[in-house]
Amino acid sequence: MRAALAVLALAAPLAGCSSPSWLAEAHIAVAGNGTTNQDCRGDICKHNENTDLTVWKGDIYLVHRTAESQMLGPNSSLNIYQYADGAFTLLKRVPAPSDRDIRDPHFYAVGDELRIKALARLPVVSIRDADVDTVPLWLNALDDSTDYGGELGPHGWSFWRLKQSPAGEWLTAAYADGDKSVVLYRSADGVSFSAGATIYDDAAQTPLETELTFLPSGRLMALVRTDGNDDEITGNLDVRTVVCWADAPYDAFACPQVLDGVRLDGPLTFFWHDRLFAIARKHLGADNRKRTALYEFGGTLDGGPLTIRERGELPSAGDTSYAGAAPLPDGRVLATWYSGDLASDDPWVFGMYAATDIWQATIDPAALP
Repeated sequence: MRAALAVLALAAPLAGCSSPSWLAEAHIAVAGNGTTNQDCRGDICKHNENTDLTVWKGDIYLVHRTAESQMLGPNSSLNIYQYADGAFTLLKRVPAPSDRDIRDPHFYAVGDELRIKALARLPVVSIRDADVDTVPLWLNALDDSTDYGGELGPHGWSFWRLKQSPAGEWLTAAYADGDKSVVLYRSADGVSFSAGATIYDDAAQTPLETELTFLPSGRLMALVRTDGNDDEITGNLDVRTVVCWADAPYDAFACPQVLDGVRLDGPLTFFWHDRLFAIARKHLGADNRKRTALYEFGGTLDGGPLTIRERGELPSAGDTSYAGAAPLPDGRVLATWYSGDLASDDPWVFGMYAATDIWQATIDPAALP
């Protein structure tokens, strides 16, 4: 399955905007082909999304989902690449299980093996992903196999990124099918996870994707995406993110703060020196259009209260976001995300069915005062 296919960097306009000083070399890395009725299980399809990056043994790797659309369906795969000389080379494609969708891949390491966590769901159309019977799966990122290694945890729970604590334990925030609650799942070996403390369980707020971040003190921060009620779920009205904290050994969480005015869809956080950044989907308001934006946290980083400041947008439109980030040897950060066509700037609800591309760029946090 290893292919010697180099994905060429395709230049693309920045929708009439000049690039900010902190953003360089922004371009399409993997282009959606714009066709329909394609076997996306064996090729790059039109809707490319859900990126993640990692550094493993000195090399950078990318994974993303490819499918006919953003909707759940077995016509989907995970594509895995290696980065060199500014471009990504495709290593292998891993099709979804025959009767399920596959999405939300994230890298993690167990011993001397680089793995990917992904979510397999039944192709059910339902509000808040109810009745999709989510299964968190793992696979070996770099061997020749296209098989999944097994289930990481129980059905009905969507694992977000897997992080290792300062003590070496694997932790992940998992949200329940139906977007009712977020629970900390933990594992001593990175193979089998079990439920721990509840992070946030106000079902009326529709909690889902939750990013965990370890602070220098060992304290754990959880940023909970909350979609709210039926009028708020599209992000066109009030948006918010809940901030929760736990001290080691992470047996209990407190959620003392709500960041009003920003909803971090598909959140990714990363440190640059002692500065904490996030890349996430941004909601423009009532016109149902979205962007991918860079944010920086301020305030009291080690325990809150936090402040959050938007630093600017990355080239993005339509269905967009779900970023990856990896440090580069020169001190900058390589970032990936996905986006629809910049010129058409489709509303998000239409962008979910349109062609989307994987973008890459370098972020220079030193250029941000």
